[in-house]
Amino acid sequence: MRSLLICLMVGAGFCIAIQGAVNSRLRLAVDSPVLSSAISFLSGGLVLILLMTTGALGGTGTGLKGMQTAPLWAFLGGVLGIGYVLGNILSIPRLGTATTICSAIVGQMAGSYLVDTFGWFGVAKLPFSLTRLVGMILLLVGVILVQKR
Repeated sequence: MRSLLICLMVGAGFCIAIQGAVNSRLRLAVDSPVLSSAISFLSGGLVLILLMTTGALGGTGTGLKGMQTAPLWAFLGGVLGIGYVLGNILSIPRLGTATTICSAIVGQMAGSYLVDTFGWFGVAKLPFSLTRLVGMILLLVGVILVQKR
């Protein structure tokens, strides 16, 4: 199961790389990074609504009743996604897709390392690991190397 989930996330990462290039091209067509971001979220939201109505992957779950028990910070996912999507749209034309995505991965690793280490947001704590820290440093070196022309 672990290998299947890793493969799933490799595929998701591939989709993110393509998403950035697609949204960046849409920006050229509509001449607005904000509008192209909004269109991206709108189209994704419509697909999610369709999935939800089919009952796939949990459907509506506990619905509005469950939402009442969530902490306020649990509703920030879409807002946080704006930073990623808009950042891609603004960065890809100047940095290129590879440097943009690699830089985002460094940020994702740093943030996820802190979440794991301190157990933020209800995530199980994972102890500090020098090996994982070295991995993050190597990712940073990778960004430096990838952006060289």
